[in-house]
Amino acid sequence: MPFDWSQPLPREQIRPFLAKSDLAGLRMLAFNWSLIAACFALVMWRTNPLTVAVALLVLGGRQLGLGILMHETAHRSLFKTAALNESIGQWLCAAPMFVELGIYRRYHFTHHQQAGTTDDPDLPNYENYPVSRASLRRKLLRDLTGRSGLRAFAALMVLYASADQRSGYSYRDGETAGKRVLSARTLLRNSWRCAVANGLMLAACAAAGHAWDYLLWPAAWLTTYMLYSRIRNAAEHGALPGTREPDIRRNTRTVLASWWERLTVAPNYVNYHFEHHLVPTVPAWQLPRFHRWLRAQGAYDGADRHAALERGYAQVLRRMVGEAR
Repeated sequence: MPFDWSQPLPREQIRPFLAKSDLAGLRMLAFNWSLIAACFALVMWRTNPLTVAVALLVLGGRQLGLGILMHETAHRSLFKTAALNESIGQWLCAAPMFVELGIYRRYHFTHHQQAGTTDDPDLPNYENYPVSRASLRRKLLRDLTGRSGLRAFAALMVLYASADQRSGYSYRDGETAGKRVLSARTLLRNSWRCAVANGLMLAACAAAGHAWDYLLWPAAWLTTYMLYSRIRNAAEHGALPGTREPDIRRNTRTVLASWWERLTVAPNYVNYHFEHHLVPTVPAWQLPRFHRWLRAQGAYDGADRHAALERGYAQVLRRMVGEAR
């Protein structure tokens, strides 16, 4: 039987999915940082084109993974303990990724409130899909060659130096691009944690006798991280019947990801994006169970089922170029 969307979700039935856990949060954090450490160790052990390529492929996914864990702490759901969400979210998730948690939180909550509307700061990430195959190839090439990353980093520096941060992490200047008041003091205040975190990573590499290997981190951020982020962003809301509508049943997609997709474009259960928008306070590690419960209730049945649920990111990419049936 199709799910009755006219009724609110039964609170007593979804309560188990709202439970938070410090242990689960620490386990996810440890897994991400263990893979990051393994990438650096691999290149330190044998530096050659193959190990560097493997490291960049995995590091980009783990950087996205840290971004998803930061996203969880922005929702205050990665840990049960509030202080852990703030401290670990800032120092072990956001700062290594050149992000300030407080600024990101304000921006991201706007996305949840305005998804599918012109007021969504994330709209440029997904509004124009599907595109031509040639256009998608150009976008992916810009990502892999670092052009997208350099542009994104420059936008971050402008954001952190600006007194007006309402645009958040959307990377679009809007009508006020030429009117921003930039300040070196504001830049320092908003980015010093990022500088400290990355300085500590550089120091750790230097202590291991491989200072230059730190460059793997910004190299991955500029390339594979940008590639994976583009695919993830487009998959969440792009090329759907209601992409430009506020109804999350029509503008938000869940993707059933394989193990290698979870390693790259869909870390830390971010592929369950419909479930996240439906109840944003469900911790990431609970999303697979919540998804199975929704499917058992018939939430994915009916005419719009394939608009909300995709089997793998290859199918999503076909939708991005208008080829899926």
